[in-house]
Amino acid sequence: MECSPAPVFKPRPGSEKGIFIVMQSHRPPFRVVFLQYFGFFTIGVVLSLIGPLIPVIREDLGLSYGTAGLIFPAQSVGSIAVLLLSSLLLHVLEKRRLLLAGSAAFAAGLLVCACAPDFPVLAAGNVLIGMGVAAFEIGMNTLCIDSHLEGKGKALNRLHFFFGAGAVVGPLVAFALRASPFGASVAWRWAFGLLAALPAAVIAVLAFTRLPASPPAGAVKRFSVYRRPLLWLTALALCLYCGVEWGVGGWFPSYWADLPLARLVPPEIVTSLFWLTFSAGRFTMQFLADRWGFRLLLTLAMGLALAVLVVWFLVPDPLVDFGLVLALGFIIACLYPTLVALASHKFPSSSGQVAGFLSVFGVLGSSFFPAAIGFWADVSGIGALTGAEVMLAGGMILFALLAFAADKRQEKI
Repeated sequence: MECSPAPVFKPRPGSEKGIFIVMQSHRPPFRVVFLQYFGFFTIGVVLSLIGPLIPVIREDLGLSYGTAGLIFPAQSVGSIAVLLLSSLLLHVLEKRRLLLAGSAAFAAGLLVCACAPDFPVLAAGNVLIGMGVAAFEIGMNTLCIDSHLEGKGKALNRLHFFFGAGAVVGPLVAFALRASPFGASVAWRWAFGLLAALPAAVIAVLAFTRLPASPPAGAVKRFSVYRRPLLWLTALALCLYCGVEWGVGGWFPSYWADLPLARLVPPEIVTSLFWLTFSAGRFTMQFLADRWGFRLLLTLAMGLALAVLVVWFLVPDPLVDFGLVLALGFIIACLYPTLVALASHKFPSSSGQVAGFLSVFGVLGSSFFPAAIGFWADVSGIGALTGAEVMLAGGMILFALLAFAADKRQEKI
């Protein structure tokens, strides 16, 4: 339930804690909005780049599917370290310093990957990338929630649309560099190195941007949110959703590379088209989250996603695969931001805690499940991807239905 703003109080110079009312009483300033969108665009570009680069990295460093898949858990090590401390970091550092530190780690990780002579160094670079991604997710999600008293579902879907927009660009960067005169073994390093400019740009924007503060809340109220079943069940549904999303985003390029049509349509282009339909879904669904209600939108999208994945599993035809994966991108696009909105609108005074907690489970899902698919592919072939996706989607729906039931019980309290 939203409440009207409290009286304006005098801000402390240099602090974002004193500007809660000023920022909340008006439409967010352009630089605040740009910072959120550019931050999620950066996450999208970098994370979507890795899947299309895996075949080239495997060849250059001599890695199996399973070993290459360990890139995803390496990112999660850094992400979870930050996310588990998200409440403390937001309290001690505030959003500005958290985003500055995250940007520095993000840029450093990309540069380490660009220079990596072997897999251990590449993994270390991805740990730093994971730290940067986590700081961006916490900071930008919290910034978005704190900037909108109303329409949080629409605002979060709009924010996450820019992740999809960046994810369209990432595979195209990989394709352009792979087709360059440098050669594949050098091009993937250039891809990581050049993208270090994106988090560096976030640092530049932060230097000139005043950020809004979170709604004031006592420590007991902030941390009591962790006792709510709704939050835990939503987190588990989100974890499995991220497994679905990054199972496709991380491994579909390798899956497609084994098909005859890969000679006509390169894996990077197909992956970019997946993220393009994903972005279109984010843009379209932003208007439906608050209008239809979170539960209805999530139910329809998850049901359709499972139906598409079952058909993909049962009909292994390249053209059918192509169409189904593009449809899947559009359908699942609304799930992450709408699940976040479902939980966060119930706990408006704990926006940072909710965003950080959900992000932990999102990182777990986007790292553990793609890595597991990689090891499964070593045993059964990359075609194991389709069966894994069906199982993940089924689990996601189960936990989402339990979360809806918890949400209804909370409404009666």
